[in-house]
Amino acid sequence: MRWIWLIIGLFCFTSAAFAAPETEQQSTDTASDEVPDAMQHLVKAPEIDFDNLRDPFQSYLALVAARGRSALLDREHRLSNREREVLEGFDLATLKLVAIFSMGEDRVAMIQDATGKGHIVRRGNYMGKNNGHIEKIDPDTVFLVEQVLNPAGDITDRQVTLTLKELNQ
Repeated sequence: MRWIWLIIGLFCFTSAAFAAPETEQQSTDTASDEVPDAMQHLVKAPEIDFDNLRDPFQSYLALVAARGRSALLDREHRLSNREREVLEGFDLATLKLVAIFSMGEDRVAMIQDATGKGHIVRRGNYMGKNNGHIEKIDPDTVFLVEQVLNPAGDITDRQVTLTLKELNQ
């Protein structure tokens, strides 16, 4: 009877020993199948545009300011076809609104420059160093639109007003 138990135990031990290598072999087969599959999905590196690559040691703000200045110069170059007006040589802070009156259906404003000389302006005239364009003249206010650089370096329109009330108070 001992022999029977010994043979059964030996049989179970050998079958367990042979069964383990088969599972290892199956796991190595699946692992070898995964490697080529992973290689099929390799990601290709993106192409780098070296001509437009930013210098990491150059200040970003200086780059933005240079881009904005070049945009303003391009804009001024496009506007160079027209004749520059006298008041475009003055900063808006030095100009004073003296009077507004009506000529027919249009309103006209009198602007005094830094030298004390008066100039008559209408809707559509330019004044100030930032290409200030007169959009509207009310009974007590002149509305201008200037083109200036925002912090991002883009050209934006800024509304500026000259009023009689500020001068009289």
